[in-house]
Amino acid sequence: MNKVVIIDDLVDSCSVISEILSPYFECKSTSESHSALDLILEFKPNIVLMDYQMPRVNGAELCKSLKENPATKDIPIIFMSGVATEDERVETLELGGDDFIAKPFHPKELILRLKKRIQGYTVKPPIDNHAVIANVNASTLAVGNLKMNLNSRLVYVNEREITLTPKQFEILKLLIENQNHLVSRSTFMEEVWGHFEVTPRNVDSQINYLKKKIEGFQGIITAVPSFGYRLDYKM
Repeated sequence: MNKVVIIDDLVDSCSVISEILSPYFECKSTSESHSALDLILEFKPNIVLMDYQMPRVNGAELCKSLKENPATKDIPIIFMSGVATEDERVETLELGGDDFIAKPFHPKELILRLKKRIQGYTVKPPIDNHAVIANVNASTLAVGNLKMNLNSRLVYVNEREITLTPKQFEILKLLIENQNHLVSRSTFMEEVWGHFEVTPRNVDSQINYLKKKIEGFQGIITAVPSFGYRLDYKM
């Protein structure tokens, strides 16, 4: 059974959500956001469901800590809130959040969103080392001085390791796979964010972060006004 960590400063909310999810997931919850990281490291959940506005350590701060920790950076995060502004919702995406659900929510919607996000991040079984060596080209994307390992999800520019969020990794992968061809914003929204209510602004924001992180890359990520982006690289 897939595992969920629920983080909400209201104890009653934790109890209600746990009751909704327990027939479908193994749940653990905490109302102490400052100790949530320890719970996540110990429980090793498939997904984290957290409130956005919490005392001491808010959702944005906790998300940032999770995405910076190698042991938790790939765990999907769904935020929930009844009062978050549009800018705050955008902030959760920029920090690496995978979805946002408004309170009050329909139990079935919450369950379906959790299942979809877990499905998208299912851990693959170990790959035989000999198969990796024999199929190295299929597991590695390279453009000029930039390399992406699709198995380890490591990215390098001039052998310098680059830390990307899961969404930034998928954006870069799409650009490299479509090198010198336009990738529309709608394609990014569908392939990277799935069904989530994302806007072109989210795409632009993540690509701006990505361009800063891969500084020194010999190629160029070019914006095509009103359409999307293209990764240009010439030998």
